[in-house]
Amino acid sequence: MGMIQRRQELIGCHDCGEEVSFSAAACPHCGSREPSGPYIQSLREQRRHRIEERNDQTLMGMLVLCTGIGFFFGSVTGGAWAAFGYGLVGAIIGVPAGFIINVSRRLFG
Repeated sequence: MGMIQRRQELIGCHDCGEEVSFSAAACPHCGSREPSGPYIQSLREQRRHRIEERNDQTLMGMLVLCTGIGFFFGSVTGGAWAAFGYGLVGAIIGVPAGFIINVSRRLFG
């Protein structure tokens, strides 16, 4: 019985193919730091990563868009200070707008 349990703990090293304990930090034969192989994300983790990446892009896009609109509006209606002020207001509006889009996407999509 001890031999059967011991065989179940052994896995093939990802790099050299020799048997190594599943809980080993490194392969004793080749010294590989990942004897079980590289970490592979599950489908759920991949989906969550894509959603977070899209959320970051949306937030940055809204920030740039609202800042640009505010800067353009300020430069047309006033001088440099107005452009800076409206650009700042656009940035202040853009971040919550991007956040709201991200939250609504997570809740409804």
